Amino acid sequence: MSKRPNIWAAVTAASFSLALVTAPMATASPAPSTAQNSVNQLLPSSSSHLPLIPLASKPAPPRDPEKINVLVNKVYPLVPRKYTPKLRTISGTDVRLRPEAAAAYKKLLAAARKDGVRIRLTSGYRSYSVQAGLLEKYTRAYGLDYALRIAARPGTSEHQTGLAIDVGNPSRACALRDCFATTKVGRWMAKKAPKYGFILRYPEGQESVTGYKYEPWHFRFVGVTQAKSMAGFKSLEHYYGVSKASTKTPKTSKSAQGTKITTANLNLRTGPSTSESIIKTVKKGSKVQLAGKSSGVWIKVKHGGKTGWMSSEYLR
Repeated sequence: MSKRPNIWAAVTAASFSLALVTAPMATASPAPSTAQNSVNQLLPSSSSHLPLIPLASKPAPPRDPEKINVLVNKVYPLVPRKYTPKLRTISGTDVRLRPEAAAAYKKLLAAARKDGVRIRLTSGYRSYSVQAGLLEKYTRAYGLDYALRIAARPGTSEHQTGLAIDVGNPSRACALRDCFATTKVGRWMAKKAPKYGFILRYPEGQESVTGYKYEPWHFRFVGVTQAKSMAGFKSLEHYYGVSKASTKTPKTSKSAQGTKITTANLNLRTGPSTSESIIKTVKKGSKVQLAGKSSGVWIKVKHGGKTGWMSSEYLR
């Protein structure tokens, strides 16, 4: 059975609609809702007849730690921070790498031997806790500012991905020093490593971008295709379009004067870096003359007729 129409309800609704149309505007409009504000931002202003065109944005760099092209640095940490990859031990060493990197390194090693070059693999995967211990060790020796230029915080290290390697010479010549680049192994790696999927990760002059000092011994596996396509790019950050400076390199300034006493046996070096040559070792309790220059945690001093640099963390 059909229902009879409610005449009074229809009349009331019509009257209410008419009242809305004829009612005078209020002196103050209520504040728009957050949602309405969002909508308004998407609409062109009344003075513009052009449609809103969204600005292009760069794609985010690879963040999946399971992928060999993942970007890991001070700005883009590992997710999760305590990520642990599947690993394989490199024959003849106690170094472990991701299976993909291990297979590529085996090919690289064979090619180097064929060219008469003997490579010593010094480091590969480091766990979160091992990296934390390493940074703590460097902080005690050189102070936090300088330590963070040569070692990553745990959870931000490429070594934790199992895709990074540190290499050296069998004789340990120029180990972990800038001069490694001029050695037989250093030259071969710089030229041939990309052919096997490894790139020089921390190039010279790019500390403000990569966050770390020049490390000619540190290579990162990204795969053969990407390694070859990176020719001409200064760093992995440049390749991914995120090369905006993320850290500042301390500038050398004239400031240090007077004398200091060493509180530990300290190496006097030719420059403000652990990669510089050792001139001599100064014994604990020795008086050194400040030579007027400092660079970060490093300070230039004179001792026993020799002038060089040492860590100010152990001077008082």
